[in-house]
Amino acid sequence: MVRQGGVYKRCSCKDAVDGNRLGVRCPRLDERGHGSWYFSLELPVGRDGQRHRVRRGGFASRAAAEQARGYLLGNDIDPATAVVTVGQWLDIWLEMRQNLSFSTRRLYSQHVRDYLKPYLASVPLRSLTVARVQ
Repeated sequence: MVRQGGVYKRCSCKDAVDGNRLGVRCPRLDERGHGSWYFSLELPVGRDGQRHRVRRGGFASRAAAEQARGYLLGNDIDPATAVVTVGQWLDIWLEMRQNLSFSTRRLYSQHVRDYLKPYLASVPLRSLTVARVQ
């Protein structure tokens, strides 16, 4: 069973004294446009007995982070079509990249369009393996 986790905002401002990132302690986080939104999910304990957490970030708004979290939880997916394909995930992955330069975004989009989607778009994400990619 997946625990819900949470949605939070953080930034990359650094402490003037020790140079460490302030993250969620930044006093400017209440300002609009400062920082970005993240979500976390606690997954079940794995075979190795270790705790596993999924954290993703870089969302421009709280709503976008909550929507992505809901998507991974399966809240907004029709149970009849609950299989997420690699092509769908690649589209989401590109949307999550908020701070890319124009040329990097163009290059990523081109690689996804020309190399990944033609061969892997219809593969269910849960059955993607290294052998399949090779």
